[in-house]
Amino acid sequence: MDKVLYVLQKLLDANGGKMNGKFFLAIVVVAGLVVVGFIAFRLLMVEMILNLRG
Repeated sequence: MDKVLYVLQKLLDANGGKMNGKFFLAIVVVAGLVVVGFIAFRLLMVEMILNLRG
């Protein structure tokens, strides 16, 4: 978590310390895609494991 905060702080410093709406929206979209991808991966793995058993 510290690395995420460090990267976010560096990005804000590069932007002059201001976080505009587009930048915040981009962070939210990327975070949402990561969460959705992780859930899809987990569901796929569970499906594969259950198919191997049955």
